[in-house]
Amino acid sequence: MKKINVKSFWVKKKNAGYIKEHSINPPKKSEALIKTIYSGISFGTEKVVFTGSVPKNQIKMMRCPHQEGEFGSDVKYGYMNVGKVLEGSKKIKDKFVFTLFPHQNFFVLKEDELAIIPSFIPKKRCLLTANMETSLNAIWDTLPSPGDKTIVIGAGIVGILTAYLLKSIKGVDVTIIDNDKNKSKYAKHFGIDFRDRINKCPKANFIYECSGNPNVLNSLSILSEEEATICILSWYGNQITKGKFGEDFLSKRLKIVFSQVSKISQNRIKQWNNKSRRELAIKLLNDQKLDKLIEKKEIEFVKLAKFFKDNKSKNYMCNVVSYK
Repeated sequence: MKKINVKSFWVKKKNAGYIKEHSINPPKKSEALIKTIYSGISFGTEKVVFTGSVPKNQIKMMRCPHQEGEFGSDVKYGYMNVGKVLEGSKKIKDKFVFTLFPHQNFFVLKEDELAIIPSFIPKKRCLLTANMETSLNAIWDTLPSPGDKTIVIGAGIVGILTAYLLKSIKGVDVTIIDNDKNKSKYAKHFGIDFRDRINKCPKANFIYECSGNPNVLNSLSILSEEEATICILSWYGNQITKGKFGEDFLSKRLKIVFSQVSKISQNRIKQWNNKSRRELAIKLLNDQKLDKLIEKKEIEFVKLAKFFKDNKSKNYMCNVVSYK
């Protein structure tokens, strides 16, 4: 069968990007041809890739599922894709699906890698699926329960979704902290207590670090009750911090947990796998309020390089890439 011409976005080593035209093989049995409707940008992670800041000792771990190329060289990266099945078996043909595929207009995947989007959930909202999985995995890693006090550091998209899930647990107290007071509108939208300074907060049993700033770690001990758990969701890239672990961290017997979404939490690994967790994450998006986390202004696929180059530090909610 004839090959299919496609276009994809690539990072050219660092601080530059380009659209690459190439061809792919048509789908085989048990595979599907998908047309991308939207892809999403997880700004914190993808900015680390764009600037060439992936630590050398993390190159293998930080590969995304359908990455091509290597960090530090030309690389195709991304993991938030909503598309329509053009060719495939009867059960999936013409269905809308979420996949972990990078920014590309047409692609082929095995059918068992597709998560079908229910008709009652808007397609664009499903770009939040990967971030919802990250937050869900952190909840599974820590298992807060009624009566617990929790604090989320950083009101970016993962921080907001983590606070959103925590608030859904009856009897759990939730506060979110961000030094950008403009972020308070998101907390207010979800009915979550917002503070702009750490020293304004009560102490907590569980703290979720989602700011992307490793220097905040030394401040978290003052927020912690004894025997508290600090859960790190941020990816710091090649940033380094010096931890003052000889003070309250020791005397309070604090626990630090690094939650990494590529693996199912040990607390749930017997009952769940990556696909079933992803399907659950999509179902958890059945709330119109979550549309607040989607940036209204869309980015044209062909202008992705300009977007990453022009935006050096802004912490976005979910950016939508449109394909026309």
